[in-house]
Amino acid sequence: MKLHHMNQIDFQPLVANFQGTTGIIIKTLDSGSCFQFNPNLVFPAASLIELPILWEFFHQCATGSLDLAEEIELQSEDMVIGFGILRQLKPGLKLCLYDLAVLMTVVSDNTATNLLIDKLGIDNINDSIQRIGLTHTILQYKMYDSISTSQDNLTTPSDMLRMLEAFIQDKHLLSKYGDEPLKILEGQQCKNKLHLGIPKGARLANKTGETLGTEHDIGVLLGREETVIIVVMTTGLSENYQGIELCRDVARLVYQNTL
Repeated sequence: MKLHHMNQIDFQPLVANFQGTTGIIIKTLDSGSCFQFNPNLVFPAASLIELPILWEFFHQCATGSLDLAEEIELQSEDMVIGFGILRQLKPGLKLCLYDLAVLMTVVSDNTATNLLIDKLGIDNINDSIQRIGLTHTILQYKMYDSISTSQDNLTTPSDMLRMLEAFIQDKHLLSKYGDEPLKILEGQQCKNKLHLGIPKGARLANKTGETLGTEHDIGVLLGREETVIIVVMTTGLSENYQGIELCRDVARLVYQNTL
């Protein structure tokens, strides 16, 4: 797969006709060719905040401060609403920390996410966010804790580009765990956005995020010749399907312009 120069791909009709607020970045890592629209606009992060949590998880494993095989026993008070399957299971279930990281990533399990935030520490996660170079990303609350804080977890398209670049270009910082994040992301079960714009069998390591009026999908399209990062973030939607369709259409346009 080889992508034409980004300036040759016309994303403007998608942007001009979109009913809502969007930020888009498409970047080929080999050539550095890049299309950007609203790259520094701040969005509610939704489940995209789980990517720096995933990084900090493996960072702590790499430094020896965390054992990914350590087990946690699920308690009824741990369970929160929203995405995930743990809230539907019986209390007393034992899961290792690696299991929680996978569930957080591939099905955006809110209970797993909160258990990992407690284990890793919000301050440690935010310190990691700064070290990676995510200048407008912040974790302010656990999943479904926002009612009491009236704050959002925040990020930008450019920060999410940098996050995915870190998983590829800075994986040595995670020592022997450097390949794990993308491997987990390739097992993503939420495939209703970017995946709808590419053929079956194409390799995409992605992470979605959604709340009412907000739809995100970001990923690494792993081709034989080039690696392409796709970031599509949307908010202010009157209907969430508008954001889903934009993610699909952007992915299709990128793939159609590959050889």
